[in-house]
Amino acid sequence: MIEVLDAAEDLFCEDLTPPERSPGGEVHWNGAVYRPVTFTHRMSAPPDGDWAPVWAAMRGLAATHGDENVRLAVRFG
Repeated sequence: MIEVLDAAEDLFCEDLTPPERSPGGEVHWNGAVYRPVTFTHRMSAPPDGDWAPVWAAMRGLAATHGDENVRLAVRFG
């Protein structure tokens, strides 16, 4: 991946990590196109993934008690 970072530095004339690049700041290298992506919580735990039962329970609680009264606290470890 160092080669892609070097290609981006040549393109943007400075050393920028993907989140610092302007929107649409694509890097074309070795026949591929690399685009900066900022990961969101939704990408990490999509509504139809392993956490689907949790999201369904939270929607049910929110319907009963209101959105502002439902929180999710998760403890790992």
